[in-house]
Amino acid sequence: MLRVVCCYCKKQFKTKPSETDAVSHGVCDQCLPLMLREIGQPMTEFLDELSPPVLVVQDNARVIAANAAARKMLTREQLEICGELAGDVIGCRHARESGGCGQTVHCKSCTIRQCVTHTLDTGEPCRKTAFADIGLINGDKRVLFLIETEKVNSFVRLTMYDVQAG
Repeated sequence: MLRVVCCYCKKQFKTKPSETDAVSHGVCDQCLPLMLREIGQPMTEFLDELSPPVLVVQDNARVIAANAAARKMLTREQLEICGELAGDVIGCRHARESGGCGQTVHCKSCTIRQCVTHTLDTGEPCRKTAFADIGLINGDKRVLFLIETEKVNSFVRLTMYDVQAG
């Protein structure tokens, strides 16, 4: 059995079948942003160089980073966005329902969630037209946009193009 241990936090995060009992080293998902900060350009600076709105998400569509264009579009700060579910970040009205983002009957047909999950599970990119019913104080509005997903390590880059209020 080959055990994979994070070279930063020293926790085992993966095992693989092997002919020998050995240890290999890698970087776990939690330590990856730390490693990127230490060896090069911070992830946020890199993302901020991208012109369309971009969210970096992990399993269950939990946001770990957002670029400047996404923060401007969402009118929220990085600290308010990180750790939140994508539906909560974009203001999906269904995320306010019982169970929250990912747990309502509407979430099964959510194009954003389907694309993120598909890309995480298969590694295949996804490009689709999507909409979100965004909750506002004075009512909801439907926002249409083109989304694109790409798997990067164990994260998904979710890019939003042609954002239009419907």
